[in-house]
Amino acid sequence: MRKLTFFASLVVFLANATFVLQANAQSPMSVAKDSRWTVEFGAKAYDRPGDDLALPLITDEITLAPLFDSTQASDLGNTVGAEVKFSFVTPVGKELEIRSILASWDEAYEFEGDNLQSPFFPSPDLIPTTVNYDYESDYFSIEVMKRRNISPGVTLMFGPRFVSTRDRVKLGGSISIDPGDGTTVDFTQTQTTEATNALIGLQTGLELNIPMNRYFYVNSFIRAGGYMNPTEVTTSVSDTVSTVETQTSQTKSTGSFLGEVGGRLYVDIVPNSVSSYVGYEATWIDGVALAPAQLITTGATGIQTGNTPFFHAISFGLNFNY
Repeated sequence: MRKLTFFASLVVFLANATFVLQANAQSPMSVAKDSRWTVEFGAKAYDRPGDDLALPLITDEITLAPLFDSTQASDLGNTVGAEVKFSFVTPVGKELEIRSILASWDEAYEFEGDNLQSPFFPSPDLIPTTVNYDYESDYFSIEVMKRRNISPGVTLMFGPRFVSTRDRVKLGGSISIDPGDGTTVDFTQTQTTEATNALIGLQTGLELNIPMNRYFYVNSFIRAGGYMNPTEVTTSVSDTVSTVETQTSQTKSTGSFLGEVGGRLYVDIVPNSVSSYVGYEATWIDGVALAPAQLITTGATGIQTGNTPFFHAISFGLNFNY
Protein backbone atom coordinates (compact mmCIF):
# COMPACT_ATOMS: atom_id res chain seq x y z
CA MET A 1 0.00 0.00 0.00
CA ARG A 2 2.78 2.46 0.88
CA LYS A 3 4.58 1.81 -2.43
CA LEU A 4 1.31 2.37 -4.29
CA THR A 5 0.97 5.73 -2.54
CA PHE A 6 4.51 6.68 -3.54
CA PHE A 7 4.00 5.69 -7.16
CA ALA A 8 0.59 7.40 -7.26
CA SER A 9 2.37 10.62 -6.30
CA LEU A 10 4.93 9.92 -9.02
CA VAL A 11 2.14 9.58 -11.58
CA VAL A 12 0.76 12.97 -10.51
CA PHE A 13 4.21 14.50 -10.93
CA LEU A 14 4.62 13.02 -14.40
CA ALA A 15 1.16 14.30 -15.37
CA ASN A 16 2.20 17.80 -14.30
CA ALA A 17 5.44 17.40 -16.24
CA THR A 18 3.49 16.53 -19.37
CA PHE A 19 1.26 19.58 -18.84
CA VAL A 20 4.29 21.89 -18.48
CA LEU A 21 6.00 20.52 -21.57
CA GLN A 22 2.86 20.87 -23.64
CA ALA A 23 2.32 24.43 -22.40
CA ASN A 24 5.94 25.34 -23.17
CA ALA A 25 5.54 24.00 -26.67
CA GLN A 26 2.57 26.29 -27.26
CA SER A 27 3.55 29.48 -25.45
CA PRO A 28 6.24 30.89 -23.15
CA MET A 29 5.52 30.35 -19.47
CA SER A 30 7.45 31.32 -16.40
CA VAL A 31 6.79 31.88 -12.73
CA ALA A 32 10.28 33.14 -12.03
CA LYS A 33 10.54 36.15 -9.76
CA ASP A 34 13.26 38.78 -9.62
CA SER A 35 14.01 37.79 -6.02
CA ARG A 36 17.58 37.54 -4.81
CA TRP A 37 16.57 35.25 -1.94
CA THR A 38 13.62 33.12 -0.79
CA VAL A 39 13.04 31.59 2.62
CA GLU A 40 10.34 29.07 3.46
CA PHE A 41 9.11 27.87 6.86
CA GLY A 42 6.88 24.81 6.83
CA ALA A 43 5.37 22.00 8.87
CA LYS A 44 4.62 18.43 7.84
CA ALA A 45 1.82 16.30 9.28
CA TYR A 46 3.50 12.90 8.85
CA ASP A 47 2.08 9.39 8.80
CA ARG A 48 4.56 6.51 8.99
CA PRO A 49 2.82 3.12 8.53
CA GLY A 50 4.23 -0.29 9.38
CA ASP A 51 5.64 -3.02 7.16
CA ASP A 52 2.26 -4.75 6.44
CA LEU A 53 3.68 -8.23 7.22
CA ALA A 54 1.40 -8.88 10.22
CA LEU A 55 3.70 -11.52 11.74
CA PRO A 56 2.39 -12.36 15.25
CA LEU A 57 4.82 -11.33 17.97
CA ILE A 58 2.67 -11.59 21.11
CA THR A 59 -0.25 -14.01 21.31
CA ASP A 60 -2.57 -15.47 23.94
CA GLU A 61 -1.15 -18.91 24.81
CA ILE A 62 -4.62 -20.42 25.28
CA THR A 63 -6.74 -18.83 22.54
CA LEU A 64 -3.77 -18.18 20.20
CA ALA A 65 -5.33 -14.78 19.45
CA PRO A 66 -2.70 -12.33 18.16
CA LEU A 67 -2.22 -9.39 20.53
CA PHE A 68 0.69 -7.68 18.77
CA ASP A 69 2.19 -8.16 15.31
CA SER A 70 5.11 -6.89 13.22
CA THR A 71 2.95 -4.29 11.47
CA GLN A 72 2.15 -2.64 14.82
CA ALA A 73 5.77 -3.05 15.94
CA SER A 74 7.03 -1.03 12.97
CA ASP A 75 4.11 1.44 12.79
CA LEU A 76 5.05 4.84 14.21
CA GLY A 77 1.77 6.59 13.45
CA ASN A 78 1.50 10.35 13.17
CA THR A 79 3.72 13.26 14.09
CA VAL A 80 4.46 16.83 13.04
CA GLY A 81 7.83 17.66 11.50
CA ALA A 82 9.48 20.91 10.46
CA GLU A 83 11.10 22.09 7.23
CA VAL A 84 13.19 25.17 6.49
CA LYS A 85 14.29 26.04 2.97
CA PHE A 86 16.51 28.94 1.88
CA SER A 87 17.40 29.71 -1.72
CA PHE A 88 19.47 32.58 -3.04
CA VAL A 89 21.28 33.83 -6.12
CA THR A 90 25.05 34.25 -5.81
CA PRO A 91 26.87 37.34 -7.11
CA VAL A 92 27.89 35.34 -10.19
CA GLY A 93 24.29 34.42 -10.96
CA LYS A 94 24.19 30.83 -9.63
CA GLU A 95 21.06 29.79 -7.71
CA LEU A 96 21.57 27.62 -4.62
CA GLU A 97 19.07 26.05 -2.23
CA ILE A 98 19.62 24.82 1.33
CA ARG A 99 16.87 22.65 2.82
CA SER A 100 16.58 20.99 6.22
CA ILE A 101 13.92 18.60 7.61
CA LEU A 102 13.45 17.39 11.18
CA ALA A 103 10.89 14.89 12.52
CA SER A 104 10.51 12.61 15.52
CA TRP A 105 8.05 9.74 16.19
CA ASP A 106 7.16 7.93 19.41
CA GLU A 107 4.79 4.98 19.94
CA ALA A 108 4.23 2.82 23.05
CA TYR A 109 2.28 -0.38 23.86
CA GLU A 110 1.63 -2.29 27.08
CA PHE A 111 0.20 -5.81 27.46
CA GLU A 112 -0.89 -7.59 30.64
CA GLY A 113 -2.07 -11.16 31.25
CA ASP A 114 -1.14 -14.58 32.58
CA ASN A 115 -1.07 -16.26 29.17
CA LEU A 116 1.27 -14.08 27.12
CA GLN A 117 3.32 -15.97 24.56
CA SER A 118 6.09 -14.47 22.44
CA PRO A 119 9.29 -15.42 20.59
CA PHE A 120 10.80 -12.47 22.48
CA PHE A 121 10.63 -14.64 25.61
CA PRO A 122 11.34 -18.23 24.45
CA SER A 123 11.95 -19.71 27.91
CA PRO A 124 8.81 -21.50 29.22
CA ASP A 125 9.91 -20.68 32.79
CA LEU A 126 10.04 -16.93 32.18
CA ILE A 127 6.68 -16.10 30.66
CA PRO A 128 6.02 -12.42 31.50
CA THR A 129 2.74 -11.12 32.87
CA THR A 130 3.48 -7.60 31.62
CA VAL A 131 5.18 -6.57 28.37
CA ASN A 132 6.12 -2.99 27.47
CA TYR A 133 7.14 -1.97 23.95
CA ASP A 134 8.36 1.58 23.25
CA TYR A 135 9.46 2.66 19.76
CA GLU A 136 11.11 6.00 19.03
CA SER A 137 12.56 7.28 15.77
CA ASP A 138 14.30 10.51 14.73
CA TYR A 139 14.80 11.78 11.18
CA PHE A 140 17.09 14.62 10.13
CA SER A 141 18.01 15.77 6.63
CA ILE A 142 20.05 18.63 5.21
CA GLU A 143 20.96 19.26 1.58
CA VAL A 144 22.58 21.85 -0.65
CA MET A 145 21.23 21.93 -4.18
CA LYS A 146 22.36 23.86 -7.22
CA ARG A 147 19.31 24.96 -9.22
CA ARG A 148 19.21 25.62 -12.93
CA ASN A 149 16.24 26.62 -15.07
CA ILE A 150 16.29 24.44 -18.16
CA SER A 151 13.06 25.85 -19.62
CA PRO A 152 10.24 28.13 -18.43
CA GLY A 153 8.66 26.51 -15.39
CA VAL A 154 11.17 23.64 -15.25
CA THR A 155 14.14 23.61 -12.83
CA LEU A 156 16.86 20.97 -12.57
CA MET A 157 18.51 20.43 -9.16
CA PHE A 158 21.67 18.60 -8.13
CA GLY A 159 23.78 18.44 -4.99
CA PRO A 160 24.93 16.64 -1.83
CA ARG A 161 22.59 15.46 0.93
CA PHE A 162 23.03 14.06 4.42
CA VAL A 163 20.26 12.05 6.11
CA SER A 164 20.43 10.71 9.65
CA THR A 165 17.96 8.27 11.22
CA ARG A 166 17.96 6.89 14.75
CA ASP A 167 15.61 4.07 15.74
CA ARG A 168 15.26 2.96 19.36
CA VAL A 169 13.12 0.07 20.66
CA LYS A 170 12.80 -0.61 24.38
CA LEU A 171 11.26 -4.01 25.16
CA GLY A 172 10.54 -4.96 28.77
CA GLY A 173 8.98 -8.02 30.38
CA SER A 174 7.96 -8.39 34.04
CA ILE A 175 7.25 -11.57 36.02
CA SER A 176 6.79 -12.44 39.68
CA ILE A 177 9.19 -15.22 40.74
CA ASP A 178 9.76 -17.19 43.94
CA PRO A 179 13.41 -16.98 45.01
CA GLY A 180 12.90 -20.11 47.14
CA ASP A 181 11.90 -18.65 50.49
CA GLY A 182 8.15 -18.56 49.87
CA THR A 183 8.05 -14.91 48.87
CA THR A 184 7.61 -13.37 45.43
CA VAL A 185 9.88 -10.87 43.74
CA ASP A 186 9.01 -8.76 40.71
CA PHE A 187 11.67 -9.44 38.09
CA THR A 188 11.84 -7.15 35.06
CA GLN A 189 14.21 -7.56 32.15
CA THR A 190 14.62 -4.78 29.59
CA GLN A 191 16.29 -4.94 26.20
CA THR A 192 17.06 -1.72 24.35
CA THR A 193 18.01 -1.84 20.67
CA GLU A 194 19.18 1.27 18.85
CA ALA A 195 19.86 1.42 15.11
CA THR A 196 21.47 4.45 13.48
CA ASN A 197 21.98 5.27 9.80
CA ALA A 198 24.08 8.10 8.38
CA LEU A 199 23.32 8.47 4.66
CA ILE A 200 25.85 10.57 2.76
CA GLY A 201 25.51 10.99 -0.99
CA LEU A 202 24.32 12.92 -4.02
CA GLN A 203 20.85 13.49 -5.33
CA THR A 204 19.24 15.05 -8.36
CA GLY A 205 15.78 16.46 -8.75
CA LEU A 206 13.31 18.15 -11.04
CA GLU A 207 10.89 20.91 -10.07
CA LEU A 208 7.87 22.08 -12.08
CA ASN A 209 6.00 25.35 -11.58
CA ILE A 210 2.58 25.76 -13.18
CA PRO A 211 0.93 29.20 -12.87
CA MET A 212 -2.85 29.08 -12.49
CA ASN A 213 -3.49 32.82 -12.38
CA ARG A 214 -1.86 35.88 -10.80
CA TYR A 215 -2.50 34.58 -7.26
CA PHE A 216 -2.10 30.80 -7.52
CA TYR A 217 0.53 28.44 -8.85
CA VAL A 218 1.24 24.72 -8.50
CA ASN A 219 4.66 23.31 -7.67
CA SER A 220 5.59 19.64 -8.23
CA PHE A 221 8.92 18.04 -7.45
CA ILE A 222 10.80 14.77 -7.51
CA ARG A 223 14.16 14.00 -5.88
CA ALA A 224 16.21 10.80 -5.94
CA GLY A 225 19.69 9.94 -4.80
CA GLY A 226 22.17 7.21 -3.95
CA TYR A 227 23.98 7.12 -0.61
CA MET A 228 26.75 5.44 1.33
CA ASN A 229 25.28 4.34 4.64
CA PRO A 230 27.44 3.34 7.62
CA THR A 231 25.02 1.73 10.07
CA GLU A 232 25.39 0.78 13.72
CA VAL A 233 23.17 -1.34 15.96
CA THR A 234 23.66 -1.33 19.72
CA THR A 235 21.80 -3.69 22.06
CA SER A 236 21.83 -3.46 25.85
CA VAL A 237 20.14 -5.78 28.36
CA SER A 238 19.46 -5.02 32.02
CA ASP A 239 17.21 -6.30 34.81
CA THR A 240 15.96 -5.24 38.22
CA VAL A 241 18.02 -7.84 40.10
CA SER A 242 21.47 -7.64 38.56
CA THR A 243 23.41 -4.38 38.61
CA VAL A 244 25.31 -5.35 35.45
CA GLU A 245 24.15 -4.13 32.03
CA THR A 246 25.43 -6.08 29.05
CA GLN A 247 25.90 -4.25 25.76
CA THR A 248 26.84 -5.34 22.27
CA SER A 249 27.46 -3.26 19.17
CA GLN A 250 27.74 -4.08 15.46
CA THR A 251 28.54 -1.94 12.42
CA LYS A 252 27.96 -2.40 8.72
CA SER A 253 28.35 -0.30 5.57
CA THR A 254 25.73 -0.54 2.86
CA GLY A 255 24.24 1.39 -0.03
CA SER A 256 20.90 3.17 0.26
CA PHE A 257 18.39 4.91 -1.97
CA LEU A 258 16.10 7.80 -1.07
CA GLY A 259 13.28 9.14 -3.21
CA GLU A 260 10.83 12.00 -2.68
CA VAL A 261 7.88 13.15 -4.74
CA GLY A 262 5.15 15.65 -4.06
CA GLY A 263 3.23 18.75 -5.01
CA ARG A 264 2.07 22.05 -3.50
CA LEU A 265 -0.45 24.78 -4.18
CA TYR A 266 0.90 28.28 -3.48
CA VAL A 267 -1.36 31.26 -2.82
CA ASP A 268 -0.01 34.83 -2.85
CA ILE A 269 -0.79 36.79 0.32
CA VAL A 270 1.35 39.79 -0.55
CA PRO A 271 2.04 39.70 -4.30
CA ASN A 272 5.67 38.82 -5.10
CA SER A 273 6.60 38.93 -1.39
CA VAL A 274 4.64 36.52 0.82
CA SER A 275 2.73 33.38 -0.07
CA SER A 276 1.31 30.35 1.74
CA TYR A 277 1.17 26.76 0.55
CA VAL A 278 -0.43 23.40 1.22
CA GLY A 279 0.57 20.13 -0.39
CA TYR A 280 1.29 16.43 -0.19
CA GLU A 281 4.57 14.52 -0.38
CA ALA A 282 5.92 10.98 0.05
CA THR A 283 9.37 9.72 1.02
CA TRP A 284 10.73 6.24 0.46
CA ILE A 285 14.11 5.01 1.78
CA ASP A 286 15.55 1.64 0.76
CA GLY A 287 18.47 -0.10 2.49
CA VAL A 288 18.55 1.06 6.12
CA ALA A 289 18.69 -0.61 9.53
CA LEU A 290 15.59 -0.22 11.69
CA ALA A 291 15.38 -1.24 15.35
CA PRO A 292 12.23 -3.44 15.12
CA ALA A 293 13.80 -5.55 12.36
CA GLN A 294 16.71 -6.44 14.65
CA LEU A 295 14.20 -7.84 17.17
CA ILE A 296 11.80 -9.51 14.75
CA THR A 297 14.49 -11.44 12.84
CA THR A 298 15.13 -13.65 15.86
CA GLY A 299 18.19 -15.86 15.44
CA ALA A 300 19.58 -13.94 12.46
CA THR A 301 23.19 -12.84 12.56
CA GLY A 302 24.50 -9.44 11.57
CA ILE A 303 22.68 -6.17 11.00
CA GLN A 304 19.44 -6.34 9.02
CA THR A 305 19.63 -3.48 6.48
CA GLY A 306 17.02 -4.66 3.98
CA ASN A 307 14.36 -2.29 5.33
CA THR A 308 12.33 0.24 3.32
CA PRO A 309 10.69 2.81 5.61
CA PHE A 310 8.00 4.92 3.99
CA PHE A 311 6.36 8.07 5.30
CA HIS A 312 4.08 10.64 3.72
CA ALA A 313 2.77 13.99 4.86
CA ILE A 314 0.44 16.89 4.34
CA SER A 315 2.70 19.94 4.21
CA PHE A 316 1.86 23.60 4.80
CA GLY A 317 3.77 26.79 5.47
CA LEU A 318 4.80 30.31 4.42
CA ASN A 319 7.17 31.52 1.72
CA PHE A 320 8.95 34.88 1.82
CA ASN A 321 10.99 36.32 -1.03
CA TYR A 322 12.83 39.55 -1.70
